[in-house]
Amino acid sequence: MFSFTDWLFENKDALGTGPGLWCPLHIALVVIMLVWLVVAFFIFRKYKNFALKFTFVLCIIMPAVRILRMIVQLASGDYSFVEVLPWHLCHLMSFVLPIFYFTKTKKFFLPVLVASFFGGVITFIFGDYYYLSTLSFYHVESIILHFALSTAVIACIADGYFKVRVKDFWQAYVGMFIIALWSSLGNALVEGANFLYLKENGLPFTLFGLHFYFTYFILVLVCSVVAITPFAISEYIKKKKRTSFDIIMDVVRDKNFA
Repeated sequence: MFSFTDWLFENKDALGTGPGLWCPLHIALVVIMLVWLVVAFFIFRKYKNFALKFTFVLCIIMPAVRILRMIVQLASGDYSFVEVLPWHLCHLMSFVLPIFYFTKTKKFFLPVLVASFFGGVITFIFGDYYYLSTLSFYHVESIILHFALSTAVIACIADGYFKVRVKDFWQAYVGMFIIALWSSLGNALVEGANFLYLKENGLPFTLFGLHFYFTYFILVLVCSVVAITPFAISEYIKKKKRTSFDIIMDVVRDKNFA
């Protein structure tokens, strides 16, 4: 048996060793998240006002649970103030996404959405929640955060709050580069840190036995294709549906504003 403080401060000796990746709990969480995101998209697309309010609530929950986690970590005495700062991708996005949403900032919002969504989903697929026999407080908080991050992104897109344009996807790469620099600073300041898994591989595999940076590169490309494809298809269909009258009116508008 373990105590509440063992669970709260993640006493690994008391909680015991877990089954690892692809255990029944891992598979269940992955399936639940994927099904939920699909269902949420259609719900948010149909009930746009509800989606806006739901996103508002999520943007309060995300920084709130993360601040609670930071307080618990400091109270445990196992972490310094610098260590608990938001160096990791999803930790950072738990504050950045709500700031963008509450301030209604649309400029450069795309990389925030991309980083938040794939950070949340990939953590569920390759996460480290299962190395203990029981989900600790840190794990429960992390599951809540990553569910909220991915859901907030789906809501922002489904309810039309943010219009994604394929030509703006270059911003996602710039955003990831900035995040990588930020996490690298954290790795330099915190001894033994591996923020954004830049020092050691955060995945349970490497492709073709090469350096894990190569695996990251391929994973980013795959995620990019997955992210861009539905929007590219949507833009193509809308473009095909445009009539000659629409094209003429666009030209007239351009000339009027020239």
